[in-house]
Amino acid sequence: MNLFRIGYGAVGVLLVASVALTGTYGLPKVDQEIYDTAIGLEEQMQKNGFAGFAPSELKVRFYNGKVDYVVADGEVTKEEAAFDTFVGTTSEIDGEYQVIVPTYDNFSGMISLLGSAQSGSEGELSFGEDTYSTNAHVATLWHESFHAWQMTNWEEEVEVAYTEAGLSIEDNLTDIVLNEIDSNDASVLSFCEEMELLKKAYETEDLEEKKQLVIEALAVEEEREAQLSEKAIYAENYFEMVEGSARYIEAEVYRLLEGEEAWQEVYFGEFAYENASGKYYEMGMYKCLLLDELMPEWKNDFCVADSLDDYLGRAVGQ
Repeated sequence: MNLFRIGYGAVGVLLVASVALTGTYGLPKVDQEIYDTAIGLEEQMQKNGFAGFAPSELKVRFYNGKVDYVVADGEVTKEEAAFDTFVGTTSEIDGEYQVIVPTYDNFSGMISLLGSAQSGSEGELSFGEDTYSTNAHVATLWHESFHAWQMTNWEEEVEVAYTEAGLSIEDNLTDIVLNEIDSNDASVLSFCEEMELLKKAYETEDLEEKKQLVIEALAVEEEREAQLSEKAIYAENYFEMVEGSARYIEAEVYRLLEGEEAWQEVYFGEFAYENASGKYYEMGMYKCLLLDELMPEWKNDFCVADSLDDYLGRAVGQ
């Protein structure tokens, strides 16, 4: 069961090491530079704490609308396209998880066509037409490479948790969110209340106040979950962990490249509830940031099949 062709609503992410590309076989220069910039961040990102995350070991496929330019081990080969895509994604190809992203010109052109990538992806994209850049594409590559790393290491655990929640291959997690959570006014209000508490917790510098706000946020989520099916609970936890942690990695890359002000502008604006899965990217990112403050060692036993709420509970002594 391949649960994971993870698409990033309209983007993706890959990065790292320090291997200059040799033969490029037609890969556009801008994409060569994007990849090299991403590779050059690996040493800095190793300080982030995800042991063993070395995206330079992954294959990255730049899709130009006709063929894939496949980057691996510092070299580029031209191959038949794995599939048509106008978004970033991660998929199992030839027995390994690989990253597929459009070339920069293709993707930036799509954003211009949409007017705003955000409007085309229910909140799954961080960048709009006014903020999309080559550095955003680097951050996007990181996001998708983190997904490839997640599934390379924990695909079996994810599948077990999926089955234990009563889900089958016919189930669609986004549809479950739409039908059971987004259509329920009480669930929507609960989510917004939890999100506000998490934002306040992140913004305060007082450690005890931060912990208390996190405890309140977890209580709100527990009350909401009491009204949800096991499938809906799994969907929320899955999107928060899988997509929230990838958004967190993406944001850290963007921060390194663009600085604090741009980072704040892109990732910490006013929250607006949107249907489907995009809102969980943001909530999961906040939970990862709070874990950095409250339990810095949380990444030591990271497993993508876990719940960020369980980690937060431990961080505040619950």
